[in-house]
Amino acid sequence: MDQRLLDLFAELEARWHREQSEQANMPIEQAYARIDEFLLPVGPETGRLMNELIKAAGSRRIVEVGSSYGYSTLWLAEAAKAAGGEVISLELHAGKIAHAKTLLASVDLGDVVTFVEGDALESIAALDGPVDFVLIDLWKDLYIPCFDLLRPLLSDGAMILGDNMIFPPSNHDNAVAYRNHILDDPRMDSVLLPIGSGVELSRVRPGDFPRN
Repeated sequence: MDQRLLDLFAELEARWHREQSEQANMPIEQAYARIDEFLLPVGPETGRLMNELIKAAGSRRIVEVGSSYGYSTLWLAEAAKAAGGEVISLELHAGKIAHAKTLLASVDLGDVVTFVEGDALESIAALDGPVDFVLIDLWKDLYIPCFDLLRPLLSDGAMILGDNMIFPPSNHDNAVAYRNHILDDPRMDSVLLPIGSGVELSRVRPGDFPRN
């Protein structure tokens, strides 16, 4: 991996840790009111997992639902470039997209990513398939609606990763509902991994391997 990218990850992770300390020392209402100011990344363990999965599977069409300031986008874009693929990143806030574009350009990954600004559900509804890998990381009550729109677009063997399945605890009900919803699909295999803030890694079973 390019040393410039490794240095950028280190810089962003240092910012993340500083902001975590800052949030811990303010009232929860204030932290929520300022939520869009903070870097809320998937973290290095989850980023590395996604990166390696995409490379191992040769996933070529990657969708990111919630790019925020671009930390996860960098991990996805580096893997997509290695696999000869592309990332379509969906984000509501124009300022976050601008920041993410600057980060990507600084490590020569800007041409791998197409940003779509707007409501996630509307953006997903406008996408075409097939999609080979998905990261869902936005407001947690939107995970199920996003999955339902994405499901018809997923290729055989496609993977979908949902973040924040364990932390924060306030997301518990949404996380359980999302995991159960996926397991109701007879062609989805899914497992909860205690990596980062907890991720649900799901995979579309190929058509000739029905669930037993």
